[in-house]
Amino acid sequence: MSCIGYVIAPVLMACTECPASGMSLLQYKWRVLNVLHRVASQVAALDIGYRSVIPDNLKDVKLLYLLGADELPEKLLDYVSKDCTIVYQGHHGDAGAAIADVVLPGAAYTEKTATFVNTEGRAQQTRTAVDPPGMAREDWEIVRALSEIVGVTLKYNDLNQVRARLNEVSPNLLRYGDVEQANFFPLANQLAKAQSVSMQAQPLAPLLQSLGDFYMTDVISRSSPTMAKCTTAVNTML
Repeated sequence: MSCIGYVIAPVLMACTECPASGMSLLQYKWRVLNVLHRVASQVAALDIGYRSVIPDNLKDVKLLYLLGADELPEKLLDYVSKDCTIVYQGHHGDAGAAIADVVLPGAAYTEKTATFVNTEGRAQQTRTAVDPPGMAREDWEIVRALSEIVGVTLKYNDLNQVRARLNEVSPNLLRYGDVEQANFFPLANQLAKAQSVSMQAQPLAPLLQSLGDFYMTDVISRSSPTMAKCTTAVNTML
């Protein structure tokens, strides 16, 4: 858990970003301030406009849709009502699938032609190496099918049409290999203005100062028997 996980995070980021922006060494292409997101798959979500907002009262939520969400808050089930239907869409059947009422099997990165964004901000493309197993489908196909069922049919029928829409929303996600200027800091400043929280006098004390089993912090590695053996071997050596 980093200091950005605290309640005062928006204010803290705004106070940090302001002096950092004045020290930018553009002639060397250096970034004075960088933020490494704890959930890699959410970085591109920020690019297309998603915000990490949790409703004030999850007890009122009737449908909770987990789209590839495996890094879940602790005791999530304690915050939702027993009548809430939980739908999980993803692969490898991790934490999200374990609590779901309905599981919609998606394709892993080796099983689809897809766009990802790395920690540098570069859009990268994967190619299908193997077909998805069983009834698994690519994520956009699942969402497209659901839109037809609920009567709000999305206007794309193939990957090219999906990317055409993506180009309208966030064109940087189609410029593969290029580093894009992050929009995180302007967004952080907007969130800070909406907060009534002020800085505290006492120093910050991160709840987690060391991360054990770093290579087991993603769903694919956690599902790998080989990675489990490697982790056990390393822990035995320590």
